[in-house]
Amino acid sequence: MNLLIEEWIPVRPLPAGAMDKIGLKQLLCGDGKWEVCLPRDDMELAAIQLLISITQVLLTPKTPEELKTRIAKPLPESEYDAAIKPYAGWFQLDHPKYPFMQVRGVVAKIITPMDKLFAGITGSENCCFVNEPNVVSQICSGCAAIALFNQASCSPSFGGGSEGGFKNGLRGSAPITTLVQGNHLRQTVWLNVLNETNLLQIIPWHKETASQMPTWIEPIKERATIKAQQIGLFRGLFWQPAHVELLTPEASAQCACCGVTEGKMYSGFYKAQFGFNVSGTWPHPHSPRIMDSKNEGEKFLSYKFSTPSWTQLSRFVVRQQMDDTNIEGQQPAAVVMQMKDIMKRNAEKLHLLVGGYRNNQAKILERRHDVFTLNHGWEADTKTIKYLVEQGLSYKEALYSAVTLFMKGRDDKKRKLQSLKGIGPKIKLNQVAVAQFYRRTEPTLENTLAKIDFSAPDIELTRMRTALRKITAEMFEEVTMPYMNDPELIRTAAVSKLILRKHLNELEPQQNKGGSDGTGTP
Repeated sequence: MNLLIEEWIPVRPLPAGAMDKIGLKQLLCGDGKWEVCLPRDDMELAAIQLLISITQVLLTPKTPEELKTRIAKPLPESEYDAAIKPYAGWFQLDHPKYPFMQVRGVVAKIITPMDKLFAGITGSENCCFVNEPNVVSQICSGCAAIALFNQASCSPSFGGGSEGGFKNGLRGSAPITTLVQGNHLRQTVWLNVLNETNLLQIIPWHKETASQMPTWIEPIKERATIKAQQIGLFRGLFWQPAHVELLTPEASAQCACCGVTEGKMYSGFYKAQFGFNVSGTWPHPHSPRIMDSKNEGEKFLSYKFSTPSWTQLSRFVVRQQMDDTNIEGQQPAAVVMQMKDIMKRNAEKLHLLVGGYRNNQAKILERRHDVFTLNHGWEADTKTIKYLVEQGLSYKEALYSAVTLFMKGRDDKKRKLQSLKGIGPKIKLNQVAVAQFYRRTEPTLENTLAKIDFSAPDIELTRMRTALRKITAEMFEEVTMPYMNDPELIRTAAVSKLILRKHLNELEPQQNKGGSDGTGTP
């Protein structure tokens, strides 16, 4: 199966219709309106990222104007045919010598089942409760290609336990991917393809490494030390850190992933670990990065905690340099920064597609998939986005502080304060309150982003603060109410509520005669 000429992309027509499969040429050169259609959100995101990466390396627009043309209308078929001609066999999944993202002749003692290619099927904390045995026993060529790409680029390695030693991708074990979502799949693909001008800004060595071959044509040398600046665009976007080889496909069956019945089905693969080192950080264009002055390092953003994605929204869209006031720097994904340049002031809303995994080494703890809508004008006023996120987190901290006092109580004889009884540390009531706060406030934050007028944000920010204050007060009442049978805890609750009210009042903007600066602050 060749990704450049055959039908493998699982889609459905917009606004509604049955699932179908189309080829890359039909997607880029046709005027059909499609969206990716797979049962797993992470596989859908991987399919989109795979399509973007193929289009990026084969059809990089020379100028911003050329990119805008590609976003607006289909690519001429003659240009597509000319672009893929030099790479005819590079994207063939079952190539006899150079199979896509694989290595021929992998030496392994056992056959690994296909479900190992899918993050979270066998290695997540709750997989035994939600996944049946052999749930992904046979998959079609298209889904196998998507799974190979996702495992190598977006999910933790095969490592962990007895299988330790497998390397992660260039972005680390579980990077957050941020992409710009268009009105349909073809538009989404081109919105996330960098033009050559922007590409050279993030990969200055692009022209010098343009002739580099991908890892399945020119394998990574074992025990080699590779500088990030030696890795070109093609090699970096399709970096395969493991030796993987799919078994010969078997007879016709129904794909356990997309549900389509095809003539060739993959039921297992060989895998083998090998050692090498990458020095430095390769600037992958699909993920935000953070820089820490303490550790003097740079890394890709990932989900470390169970907090919702909006808590990191400013990192997705706001660039921040390290200085005397900022100990941490941040760099949004290059495709998002390019969109900021394209949009200017006359643009439509930005639909930001965000996804990734929260993991503990090779174990998947949860999958994340969100779409944020930012009203037009965001690109000129990222200060308001940062303020919005900080406000949301401040209300969370106010609730956490008050519930923590109710939970632990107070015994402060030094300051001659009245001791207060707490419910005890065994019941993590503050964590319960915060989890419920995130769940209840997420729609408020998302609606504010979608509706706010960035040129005059005060009205929507005032509505947001009012809603957050109301939810915070209600959450305090809900979590403390079950303990009000104890007279001593009633007193603790009253003091905790006073502290909560104090914190909430401090979060209200202090208006002065000079007015506000557009973020509801003096």
